[in-house]
Amino acid sequence: MTDKTELAFFITESHAGWIVRADGALYGPYTSFANALTGAIHEAQAAGLCGFASVVLAASGFEEPYEALWTYGRDAYPPYSSDEVRHATPHL
Repeated sequence: MTDKTELAFFITESHAGWIVRADGALYGPYTSFANALTGAIHEAQAAGLCGFASVVLAASGFEEPYEALWTYGRDAYPPYSSDEVRHATPHL
């Protein structure tokens, strides 16, 4: 079995809006958590297709641990219906 390089996409809130960070890259800012989640999953899917073991992570609050919201190869892509994404919140 071949080990894949792990690549995590972290969703965080900043003064400019929601951002996604992965391996030194910055995506956003996004106007909502739902938009950041959609963007992060899209990028993680692309990374997975390139051979990375990618995962999207978010924390429910400041200094809270990050939890996996989406994992390449485990979760569906596209991940949600548009209605589910529109109602997504950062609270896990």
